[in-house]
Amino acid sequence: MESIKLLGILAFLGGIVLAGFHGIGILMNKAEGFYSHTLVSLFGEGNFTWIEDFPIAALRSGLDFVAGVQIYWLLIGIGVLFILIHGLFAKG
Repeated sequence: MESIKLLGILAFLGGIVLAGFHGIGILMNKAEGFYSHTLVSLFGEGNFTWIEDFPIAALRSGLDFVAGVQIYWLLIGIGVLFILIHGLFAKG
């Protein structure tokens, strides 16, 4: 269970570092040179066409959101989720 806690901390810190770099880029007025990556921009739009064919509308909206959210927000969310899972299921 310690590995989930470690993965959560690493994902959270990775997201914070990426968000920090993005913030520094904005402060330096070089935001046009910094591109915020999403899963779609990293893996290509063609790899996510299956989301449009998903039969359940609520899940389709959720998957579409996850595919389009910036990577640093995704990492922060995954990190918090893993840390919460560790907190709920950790033994003494």
